[in-house]
Amino acid sequence: MTGRPLAAVALAAVSVGWLDPHATAREASRLYAAGKFDDATGKYNEALVDRPDSPLLHFNLGDALYRQGKFTDAVNALQQVPGTDADSTRTARVAYNIGNAKYRLAQAAEASDPKSALGLYAEALAAYRRAMGAAPDDVDAKFNHEFVARKMDDLKKKLEEQQKQQEQQPQDQQKQEGEKQDQQGEQQKQQQEQQQQQQAAAEKKDGEMSKDEAAALLDAQRDQEVRPDEVVKKLQGAAVAEPVEDW
Repeated sequence: MTGRPLAAVALAAVSVGWLDPHATAREASRLYAAGKFDDATGKYNEALVDRPDSPLLHFNLGDALYRQGKFTDAVNALQQVPGTDADSTRTARVAYNIGNAKYRLAQAAEASDPKSALGLYAEALAAYRRAMGAAPDDVDAKFNHEFVARKMDDLKKKLEEQQKQQEQQPQDQQKQEGEKQDQQGEQQKQQQEQQQQQQAAAEKKDGEMSKDEAAALLDAQRDQEVRPDEVVKKLQGAAVAEPVEDW
């Protein structure tokens, strides 16, 4: 009776020894293939507990995170993949995926923080260059490098145009303010003239001349008056009437 339990324990120990050490990683890959990237991420992390230095697990974890749109986490995972000159294929694939993740981060930041986006685009280009250096025949890395370079140039031009507009705005505002002040000055001048005319009309009563009209009339009368010396001249030059002999 006592031998049977011992046999059972021995059998169980043998069974544990035959368990697949890569079962968790395989399950993670199966979930990834099924499009269940969140679940796959969890399984890859479980597998990394037992194999923390596995380049393949870090790489696959980075892919799963990328598929979820967690690009910063994907970059962090991919950067954990140890580089080696002996495995150029691994180096190229890691650099290529980092470049893709950096591009996605730059694309998301372009509207809210264009300067940060420029930095991320530059990092993506550097990653693509590493990929092309490790795998010169990789046409995808070359295509992405050219594409991101154009995106970066377009963003630079856009920022330069915005900078010019910002510099031009104060000048335009000063010009507009100057024109506005000129208009206000002209309006004030017209208002003063209207007030003067209204005041002059108010001072002139019905049937009375204004001060200006009275002054003009006096000047005209002075021109018509005969001065004493002119009277003498007229008398001296006048003919004397002959005495009347018969009325």
